[in-house]
Parts: sequence; structure tokens; C-alpha cells
Amino acid sequence: MFKKILAALLVAGTVLTLAACDKDDQKQPDTKTPDNQVETPGTTDNSTTEEGNIDYDAVLSKEKYDGYTYRMLVRKGQVKSQYFDEGQEDIVDDAIYRRNMTVEEKYGITITASESSSNNYDTDALNSILAGDDAYDVIFAHSRAAFAYAVQGAGYNIHDIETIHIDMPWWSKNINDNCTVNGKLYVLDGDISLSGLSNSMCLLFNKRIFDEKGFDYPYEMVRDGEWTFDEFAYLAKKGGEDLNGDGVMKPEDDQYGFVTAEWEAPINVLYAGGQKIYNINDEGAVELTLYSNKTVEIFDEFFLLMNNEACFLRFTEGNINYSGPDIFSSGRAMMASGGLGSAQGLRNMDDDFGIIPYPKFDETDEYSTAINGVAPLIVIPISVSDVNRTGAITEALAAYGHRDVIPAFYEKSLKSKYARDEESEEMMDLIKDSIIYDMGYVAGGTFQSVGRDISKLTTHDFSSFYAARESSAKKAVEDFNKDYGGL
Repeated sequence: MFKKILAALLVAGTVLTLAACDKDDQKQPDTKTPDNQVETPGTTDNSTTEEGNIDYDAVLSKEKYDGYTYRMLVRKGQVKSQYFDEGQEDIVDDAIYRRNMTVEEKYGITITASESSSNNYDTDALNSILAGDDAYDVIFAHSRAAFAYAVQGAGYNIHDIETIHIDMPWWSKNINDNCTVNGKLYVLDGDISLSGLSNSMCLLFNKRIFDEKGFDYPYEMVRDGEWTFDEFAYLAKKGGEDLNGDGVMKPEDDQYGFVTAEWEAPINVLYAGGQKIYNINDEGAVELTLYSNKTVEIFDEFFLLMNNEACFLRFTEGNINYSGPDIFSSGRAMMASGGLGSAQGLRNMDDDFGIIPYPKFDETDEYSTAINGVAPLIVIPISVSDVNRTGAITEALAAYGHRDVIPAFYEKSLKSKYARDEESEEMMDLIKDSIIYDMGYVAGGTFQSVGRDISKLTTHDFSSFYAARESSAKKAVEDFNKDYGGL
């Protein structure tokens, strides 16, 4: 289990439209190494031999940037996920404030945060960045917006920034492994924000309903590697109940075995089955890997289950007033899809609940966890005047977030205050350790909403859906490799 390296959780989901850059047009970062700055730490560095014994002073830049104002652009409504100008009573909010104060004092700077004009796939700063305007040091955007910055040439290749050590535990290794194309990485995720784990998808289950139905809680099956889609489907079909006896299952009246939304479970079961839309091949390029016999089987089995009256699939265009979390919190769902941060919204729920990962499709699979696309990714604008200064401050915010903010949220808040049992705490660690990123989902493209799109089809036929779009999807991959990876 992974109990000491804590996940980056975002209190309120933030934004990033991932943007990569054409290297020929990019400014090259200043290659001058600041005085007294350590080299990028490796596995033999004494300062990082053990995760719990990191010497932050040895790892982080010792440069002073007296009088500099470090500027963040954050998605509308999400500024408080990154910035407070005074101490707070809430333990997590106060940790964010004190993290920022530590970095301000360390470097002699001031940190500010501005709000973007849009709460959707915003690219407010794109044109100004391309015009050379040094207005922001970092941009926190919806993941697809972040990639939009990237492919327009508005972001720095993270691997070219000397003061960002992508191999350190406060940065996502999964992002590095799955979003680096031809040696180019234009987005960051890590402990600088709380978003990643907060938006990591999971299943919530109602203990009272499990008890009434005579079912064991799934914890042991998870531990033994036996928590599979078949086990999940069996429970889901048994969990429904026509509470008012009118012979018709309605979300406002009755009890369901499983509730979800069209943009949640359909894609989550794909990842839980070990499948991805995009993968990085041996040549370092993106390739389309969505179609396989297993993918067909996963979608077939999932939509067969959702046709059962004991399961409820919400469509935002229609039954938006009856969301999975609402049904679950009212005690009328045995299981529901959610993010780990959902536990915060359930603190007043009368029934006890547990947290478990999405089921594997087969026992031979590993547990895999998707991240909701609203989780933010970071872009460092190509227009910053001193990229190593920006990198050093960004690195420090992530490092002290890892040390101070993540424990406050994960250990002292999410686990201690919102989880209802120790087993759920154990499951959170497992979920954190199984997070995956898929650029076919977070960066957009033809199949970015594959689960949602198939949900809308009368037949839910994945094979014909894929065949009709394969050609355009391959062209999109070609373009992405060129625009993002320079291939």
C-alpha cells in the first residue's frame, strides 16, 4: 500500500485545457543554472533516498527572487483551491495558505491568483501568450483546455525546464509516462493542487442496504483481487427495490442497485478493464488503441447491465434532477459512481457508506482508476520572461504541497473526517496507487467522450460506433503527434 506518498487532491475540481507546443516556434528556456542550485536529484541523491526523509532545502532552488510577483490563472470559481490571502479555520484551506506563505518567504515573492472568465474549457490567455504577453507564470485549466494551449504552441516543454524535477514524488509519474510524446511534455499534475485524487473515480456503497440484502461488504474481494465486473453486476442487479410498489422504477421514488451518469461509469469501466483510447508506443508516439475484443466485451457487458431496471443511468440532457450522488445520499442506491472527493459531500448522510475501487473486468487485470476530466492540469506559458524562476517557484509550491497540504487533506480530512471506516482508508490508498491518465480522454479527440456517446445510442453498439469514426480518429492522432510531439 502507498500510505506515505499522498495524492494530489483538489477541493473543488479545477481546470486545464492541455496545450502542447510546436518546438520550432518555442522560446528556449534560459539554460543558466542559478547559483547554489542543486542538480536534479536522482535515486542516488542523499536528499531523496527515502520518501519520508526528503531534505526540501537541498532539493529546491536557493535563488532569491526578491520583489517578484508569481501569477496564477485559475479556472472560474476555483481560485480558493490554490490561494487564500489570510489564514483559515478549515484545516485544508489553512494548509494552502501556509504553503503559499512558506514559498513567499523562501523566495521573497508575492503570490497572486486571477480567475479565468469561463468555467468551461477556457483558453483565456491563449492569444496574449502567443503575442508574447508575460501575464501569468502558471495556468490551471480544464484538462482539455490545457492541451489546447499545448498544441497551439503556448506552453513550455516541462522536460526543458531545469528547475522542475519531474521525477520527484510531488509530481505525477503517470502524467510523465503517459503524456510525454517524442520527449515533449506540456502539462503537469501533482501536489501543487488537490485535484488529482479528489477527482479519482471510485464506487460508493451503502452498508445498510448491503446488510438488508445479506451481502458481505466487498473489501475482502478487493484485497484478494476478486472484485470483478461479474461480482459487481450480480450485486447491482440484486440491489434494486420498487419501494412504493407501483411496478415502475423511478429515480425519485425507488431504490437502485447502481446509479451513475453517462459521463462517469461508461468510461470508468473501460479503464478499470485495463483498456485505453491512446497509448504511447515504443517510438514515443501516440497510437490509437481503443478497439479490441476486450473493449467490445466491456461495453457490451456494461450496457447489458444498465438495461436492467435495478440500475439507473442519468443523462444530463434529461433526468438531470436525479443525479447518482443525490439518489445515493438519500439512501436509495446500494452503489454509486463518484470521485474520492465525494466523501466530503456525504458527511451528513444518515446511512454508513464504504469506498471501493471500480471492479476489474477479469481477475487477471490490475485495478485501474480513471480521473475525471475536470481535474486541472498545469501549463507554463511560453511567454514567461524567466522560465527557471517560474519553474523553481512552481516546484516549491508542489513540494510544500506534498509536505503540508496533501497530508492535511488526505490524512486529516478525507480519511479521518469523511471516511466512515478504516477499510475505506485502505481502499483510498489502493485507488490512489492505480490512477491512470489517457490522453485520448484528457486531451480530447474523436473518442474523448466514447462512453457518453455510446450511452446515447439506442443499440449501444460499440463496434459500429467505432467503425464509423475510425478514419477520423486516426487522422486526429496523426495531427496530435505532429502538433504536440513534433513528429
